[in-house]
Amino acid sequence: MRSLAVVGVLLCGAAMIRGDGGLPNLNGNWKVDPARSEASEANKGLSLEISGNPDDIHIKEIRGPNAKDVSEFTCETFGKDCPMRDGGDKATVSAFYNGYVLVVLKTHGRRGSSVEKQRFMLSSAGDLLTVEITHIEPTGKPEKLVMTKAQ
Repeated sequence: MRSLAVVGVLLCGAAMIRGDGGLPNLNGNWKVDPARSEASEANKGLSLEISGNPDDIHIKEIRGPNAKDVSEFTCETFGKDCPMRDGGDKATVSAFYNGYVLVVLKTHGRRGSSVEKQRFMLSSAGDLLTVEITHIEPTGKPEKLVMTKAQ
């Protein structure tokens, strides 16, 4: 009986983080909490504007106090390559859901000179967004950004 109650609580918690289609609702404005994050200097001032639905995602990354460094893309969430505006440079991005986790793969520069994987995970309460960044090429120290939702 006790295990049935635990399963019920877990199912209710999972239902709270779901948006349409059973996927987490990542929509909103998010800002890095430097005290909770393991971030590079470049990502400590990062904020994200996320909008979309289960089939498409739009993410705008803003760095710096004057919001001069802006990256932005809109992409289907089925793993298809999409163009990305990365500051003044062009890049390629693909996005897909692995369970409740949004995975974004970014390729910057000529012939894939910089590749990174980002995993977006929403807390059960929906108030924290954790972004794990793995630097694939060139290899680098992984980052873990804990972001709070702006009011």
